[in-house]
Amino acid sequence: MTVQTIASLFANDIDRRIEEVIKVDQVDEQIVRSELNEYVVTDSICRHYADILERYRETPNKPHEGIGIWVSGFFGSGKSSFAKYLGLALEDRSLLGESSAELFGQRTGDPKVQVILKNIAEQIPTHSIIFDVSTDRGIRSGNQSITEIMYRLFLKSLGYASDLDLAELEITLEEGGQLPAFQEQRAREERLEEERLREMQEEWKKQFEYWKQDGRRQTEEVYIQTE
Repeated sequence: MTVQTIASLFANDIDRRIEEVIKVDQVDEQIVRSELNEYVVTDSICRHYADILERYRETPNKPHEGIGIWVSGFFGSGKSSFAKYLGLALEDRSLLGESSAELFGQRTGDPKVQVILKNIAEQIPTHSIIFDVSTDRGIRSGNQSITEIMYRLFLKSLGYASDLDLAELEITLEEGGQLPAFQEQRAREERLEEERLREMQEEWKKQFEYWKQDGRRQTEEVYIQTE
């Protein structure tokens, strides 16, 4: 008689690693792929996704002022996961060579969601910026509004500087075709600054060694005179 173990009753390997905390700004493709594969889409969650995605798909033909979605729920109810996977599905990010939209659609098991995501990927190319606002220094210090933080992260995701003033300068230079020259000059100055700092560090090390040696000599002199 064949002996069946409890582990064999599970669809996935029970020894696999499961992330304890879902980080919305996780960039490791293997981890994100695993998280998506572990995501449980209930019937209720699937209906909410279908409703949001349908509204998103029809927006180009039916413009409206509803530009935000409020996700509410108790602590640990999955709000961050819901928002994170919505962003991944809309952007259709590549995860280890696979489409995040297709992976998410398969995870829902809903043909309607799969069709909507396919239409969005073909007709509304989307760029998602996924971040945890509670960890941003601007929020913690209270010196930046949520709009400023979102704009800064948006610029950074496009390859511009995270400093708003510098990013605006880069955009202006880019429009005039001068950005490459500016970036080259900036990189050159950064290299020179790094070299200057290395030289200062070397000089400090030499001074430190000299002070140590000088201190030993003075100690030895005092010891000899005392003897």
